[in-house]
Amino acid sequence: MSHVSEDRFDQLVSDERARDCAPLNTWETIAARAREEGLIRERSRSSWAPWTRAAAAVVVLAGGIAIGRAMPSSSAGETVTATPAVAASTPARFTSVEEAWATLDRASAEYQSASAFLAANNSRATTVTDSVSIYRNRLAALEQLMDATAAARENAPRDPVINQYYLAALGAREATAQQLTAVRPANLRLKGF
Repeated sequence: MSHVSEDRFDQLVSDERARDCAPLNTWETIAARAREEGLIRERSRSSWAPWTRAAAAVVVLAGGIAIGRAMPSSSAGETVTATPAVAASTPARFTSVEEAWATLDRASAEYQSASAFLAANNSRATTVTDSVSIYRNRLAALEQLMDATAAARENAPRDPVINQYYLAALGAREATAQQLTAVRPANLRLKGF
C-alpha cells in the first residue's frame, strides 16, 4: 500500500462519498462472510454473566483493601527516602519556602554539573568542520540570553521561572564553552563576547 498525503486522502474520501453508484459491499454481507470464516462469533447471552462480573469486582475490591491494610505505612515522625528515579516522578512536598529554595538551588547546581560533564564527555557528539563558528554563534546567543535573564532577575530575584531560565542558560553557556575549547585549533584564541 502506498502512502498518500493527508490532503490527497481527504480528496479520495470525498470522491468516494460523492459517487452515485451503490457500494460494492454492505456491512451485512461482510459480517455474514466473517461469521462463516469464524472471525466474528455470536455472543452468548447467559443469565449468570453479570453476576460473575459483580463477584469478580467484589473479590478485586476486597483483595485491594486487604493488601492496602497489610502494607506497612510510615508514621508522621519517620522519614521516607526515595530513589532518584522515584523522586523525579513524584511531586515533592515541602514544609517551608526555604526548604523548597534549598532544594531548587541544589538541583540547579547538580544540573550545571551534569551539563558540564556531558559537554566534556559526550562521545556521541559529531564534529562538524565549521563547529568552531557554530559554538561561537551559540555562545553569543547564550550571552544575550544571560543578559536578558540577569536583567529580569534584578526585577524579580526570587521568581523560580526566571531563575530556571537563567540557570539553564548558564549551564548551556558553560557546556558550549567546554565544547568550543575541545574542538578549536590550538593556535586559535577565544575573545570575550
